Amino acid sequence: MDITNQTELELYFADHFDTVLFPVLADMYQSKADYARAKRVCEIGLEHHPDSVDGQFILSQAEMALGNLTTAEKWLKKVLDKVPSHQAAAAALPVLQEQLGRSKNTLTESWKRAQNVDPTNQFANDFLTPPAKQSSKKKKKDKEAMPADIMIEKAAISPRLATFTLVHVLKGQELYQRALDVLDILEQKGENKKQIEAERKSIQSVL
Repeated sequence: MDITNQTELELYFADHFDTVLFPVLADMYQSKADYARAKRVCEIGLEHHPDSVDGQFILSQAEMALGNLTTAEKWLKKVLDKVPSHQAAAAALPVLQEQLGRSKNTLTESWKRAQNVDPTNQFANDFLTPPAKQSSKKKKKDKEAMPADIMIEKAAISPRLATFTLVHVLKGQELYQRALDVLDILEQKGENKKQIEAERKSIQSVL
């Protein structure tokens, strides 16, 4: 069987729900922005392989794209419980929790973990760096830490942080232009063109 052939994988999966290859098929669906199918494949696969970190992470991304943010948070936590150094999950969790309005203590803990996993994480560093003390109240006010949604809206997105996870979160915050900016960066990085185009069409349909 050619595991790069979607049709062959679909036929194989239909007869072997217990295959360890289910994340490969789910990722194919996700790469085409077919998040409902990606979710279903992961749910079936995880019934047989509940400890599959790849399956859990792909499911978290599918849930996020479908707008099920609380469920996505649950799966990201499961990934990090098993693999604390999982960089993509560590970076995605606090951004998602910002959207869910989690407490400052929860956010601080998650951002610290993201920073520990990747010291160059721009959002983590911005969140965890205290505002500089200014001599005047006006200057101090200007330098106060911005709310996370504003921080994400205003911050320059570095190529290192540009991910489809960030696209989904920005869409959830209705920051559609920022989401399109991230897609442009992903395109420059040579990421999956079909998924980028599918996401662009999805965003443009609501503009």
